[in-house]
Amino acid sequence: MKRLILSAFFGVLTTLSSPQKAQAYDIDCAIMLCMAGGFPPSAVCARAYRTMIRRITPWPSRPPFGICTFAAVPIELGGPGGEGEVDTNLPEYEWLNRTHVIWFTGRSYTPRDDPRQWDWSIRSCDRENRTCRYIARVYGSRIRWPSSFVSECGQTILLPVGRGFGNFYSRDIMVEFGDYEGNMGHSDWFSY
Repeated sequence: MKRLILSAFFGVLTTLSSPQKAQAYDIDCAIMLCMAGGFPPSAVCARAYRTMIRRITPWPSRPPFGICTFAAVPIELGGPGGEGEVDTNLPEYEWLNRTHVIWFTGRSYTPRDDPRQWDWSIRSCDRENRTCRYIARVYGSRIRWPSSFVSECGQTILLPVGRGFGNFYSRDIMVEFGDYEGNMGHSDWFSY
């Protein structure tokens, strides 16, 4: 079974790397496949690597890859076919619009001769991490941030747990996503 999976993986990479199909794939799928293979030398993997580096280089960095839809994967690879980029505004891709990158920043400190204070914010961005809005932004509160919040998609999400004593600062990121059946989920928080 393991051999069959590896054969299929390298078969996909070989097919994706042929020059006439250079644009007939979803770049996020290519990043995932090439990353799993250590970015083997091919035109597809070179483009996937450049795209991934371009995404993680600016500040704030974007996730290295997004959602692999397989929408523009050629028919011979098991996809629906099609050339170029995927039009995610079509109704069948509405589930992609429920994907958000959520940023949490929290800080606890004790100003001179004052009680402990808490600053925190929750920012939700679209799946491309371009259009963002604050869900919450609090500065100088005498009350610690809540244990959870309700996302734009209606999920109750637990906030990262910070240390209770001393001064500290925390920055965390997670991804909230939905599938094509409407089920919602989210990743764990990752500190950076």
